[in-house]
Amino acid sequence: MRAPAAVVAIPLIAGVLGGVYAGTPSAIPAALFACAGSAAGCVAWRRKRPVLLIVSCAAAFFAAGATVGARADEEALAPALLAWWHALPEDARDDPVTLEGTLKADAARSDFGATLTLDVDRVVRGRVARTVRGGVRLSVSGTRVFAAIGAWRQGRRLRVAAALREPLDYRDPGLTSDRVRLARQGTVLLGSVKSALLVGVRARGSLAAEAAGWVRAQVRRGAAAAIGRWSAQSAGIVTAILIGDRSGLRPEDERRLQEAGTYHVIAISGGNIVLVMAIVIAMARRVRLRPRGASAATLLVVAFYGYLAGLAPSVQRATLVGVLWLAARLIDHRGPAINALGVAAAFAAIAAPLSILDGGFVLSFGATLGILLLADRLVPRRPPERSLSRAQRVRRTLIAAAAALLAATVCAELALAPVSARLFGRISLAGLLLNFAAIPLMSLAQISGALAVATQPVLPDAAGLIGWVAHISARGLLESARLVDVRPWLVLDVPPPGLVVVAAWYAGIAVACFSAPRRVRRLGILLAVSAAVVMVAAPSPARADAVPPVQRGWLRVVFLDVGQGDATLVMAPGARPLLVDAGGVFGSSFDIGRRVVVPALWALGADRLGVLALTHGDPDHIGGADAVLRALGPAEVWEGIPVPRHAPLRRLRAEAASHGIAWREVHTGERRHLGPIALRILHPDAPDWERQKVRNDDSVVIELRYGSVAVLLPGDIGAEGESAVTPLIHAGPLTIVKAPHHGSATSSSRRFIETLHPAAVVFSAGRHNPFGHPAPDVVERYVSAGARVFRTDLDGAVVLDTDGRTAAIWTWTGRGVTFTRDGP
Repeated sequence: MRAPAAVVAIPLIAGVLGGVYAGTPSAIPAALFACAGSAAGCVAWRRKRPVLLIVSCAAAFFAAGATVGARADEEALAPALLAWWHALPEDARDDPVTLEGTLKADAARSDFGATLTLDVDRVVRGRVARTVRGGVRLSVSGTRVFAAIGAWRQGRRLRVAAALREPLDYRDPGLTSDRVRLARQGTVLLGSVKSALLVGVRARGSLAAEAAGWVRAQVRRGAAAAIGRWSAQSAGIVTAILIGDRSGLRPEDERRLQEAGTYHVIAISGGNIVLVMAIVIAMARRVRLRPRGASAATLLVVAFYGYLAGLAPSVQRATLVGVLWLAARLIDHRGPAINALGVAAAFAAIAAPLSILDGGFVLSFGATLGILLLADRLVPRRPPERSLSRAQRVRRTLIAAAAALLAATVCAELALAPVSARLFGRISLAGLLLNFAAIPLMSLAQISGALAVATQPVLPDAAGLIGWVAHISARGLLESARLVDVRPWLVLDVPPPGLVVVAAWYAGIAVACFSAPRRVRRLGILLAVSAAVVMVAAPSPARADAVPPVQRGWLRVVFLDVGQGDATLVMAPGARPLLVDAGGVFGSSFDIGRRVVVPALWALGADRLGVLALTHGDPDHIGGADAVLRALGPAEVWEGIPVPRHAPLRRLRAEAASHGIAWREVHTGERRHLGPIALRILHPDAPDWERQKVRNDDSVVIELRYGSVAVLLPGDIGAEGESAVTPLIHAGPLTIVKAPHHGSATSSSRRFIETLHPAAVVFSAGRHNPFGHPAPDVVERYVSAGARVFRTDLDGAVVLDTDGRTAAIWTWTGRGVTFTRDGP
């Protein structure tokens, strides 16, 4: 058998996935099944029946994986810390508590201060202390953070006073639970710490943890001094390449590298580990160390390097494979490289079962597996020809290296295209070209960055010169990624495909690459191409998490759950969709457009937009617009009163222009038709003076009317805007209104509500928002007027379906009501 590790790794990983998603009612049946499989394997081995041996071993490892996966998932989702939190009275959960635990990673700098990830083992509330277990992610703010952050290192024990809260999910179609994702990564609660004075170091970590922490601190300090003098941006990139710390990267740089398909070069993976191994082996040979001694020394260095880099899934895979390869050299063992990969995957699945759910695990192992299986078929290895001259051999070597790099890139893309589409909604073709520059630049940045850091304490001037080389390399990485700005078609934003499409892709690739008859190979190519077309075109039934479409001839209006913000999708029959606002998060780099709005629109069947209407320029209305422009390419963008000095709107206007999207102003009195839907702009009037800042009362107000049903979308208008809009409202038999300004106390006046006489009102607000939206008095005013109340903070996405005579409102959490002219 050429790859016996696959018999272990594949069923083990499949079992873990089965255990996580299907659960295991009892560990006893699975354990008995695993024992039976092992016994059958022993019998098959003794009787020399290889097929039965493989099947029985695979069944045993699948059962073992299912048991391990189910147990790990249960412990992750319901740790003692979360049970303690749920047992607290509701009114006591905002009170600060004292946490004691071990730092899981070095503190990371952030826009507001620092972020700590703490493995809590003790909690103190009042005078009562309890022993609990669970992970917490804390945000520490205040002016003293940056003086204290150096002491908050992985492995050290801390005592922290913090206010805790549960992670919140955006409950929309097409989204998975962020709370579950964080829990599986080890974080079940979030918290805020008002000052670094409330964070105390109680004990240092182990010798290995302290040594690794010291090295990381020296790397950060050395990179900031030697490379940061040229560019803090370059210092952040080199630090990420050296130790995996990406806290110094700007969000826009990360986004550009991800779109360009070269983000892998700043995430420690196989290339970094191979480079470290090559350097250490070369140094060992330089000092005339024997081969076994060189392998042993390199093994220790690689293991420590992986440890200090944090053992993220990509680091874990690369480190395990490197250690296994070096260990095999120590005992003079040779075997297929795919065996090392299989053993590494099996170790990862056993040591950290839930790590296989991480996108990094899938991308890292998937890319490597694709290269190992397919590269030799694309570029067969040629034996060296001794008759060639040295120049000819050099030229042939360079050509072979370029061909191997291209083959590896193509194989990785073939292996990961459906995974990337399903996980990130994106397929990047730019990496096929950019890797020829990115990989050499990464290698140069890693080598020169390490030299600059090493020489900074003793030869700062020399370190600065070497740091300039690292800076140029890092700058080259970023500049090469700008190809996607020049040629945006190299990045395909695609809705996540369904499992049938993904299976068809891999089946086609397998048949095309591993089937002998030419006709069969052609069928495989045809199947893979068909799957690719479906992925790019993505008809709704082929998508993951697709929502059933509305009935033919009906209007659908979806009030998305975007937290403390607004985003409303209007899907009219016979017209391209209209999106009114795109959500946003105040003071955060969280890309709500890419992470929430775009996936939800895809799941609802919106491939392209006719119009993106921005009611006004507040961050909670336009924060996700940039991602919407790139992914759903609206024909035009509407705004009301322009604010020339407002930088976010200027950037959006430039982004729209770069994609050929028209930008226009709309004002009171304008009318449009979306298929059979009549659309009126009720506000604002054309300006008679230039606005210096964004104003809520300048919001665009849109009225939609379909037969007897009217929908009012009033943005964030307050009393002034309502007084201007109210005379223009023609109340119909059935009116549904999105409450102005998220239900603030300064909006939804009695006159406004009485004029509308709404059948239902939708409040778009975030759970536990600091503004108290919706205000209780405002809710009561709507209830007194006879309106049914829906809230995105409680109901998730709220969906209105109407044929112009009846209106059905249903929510993502299961509530629903149907209105007719006579009432609900």
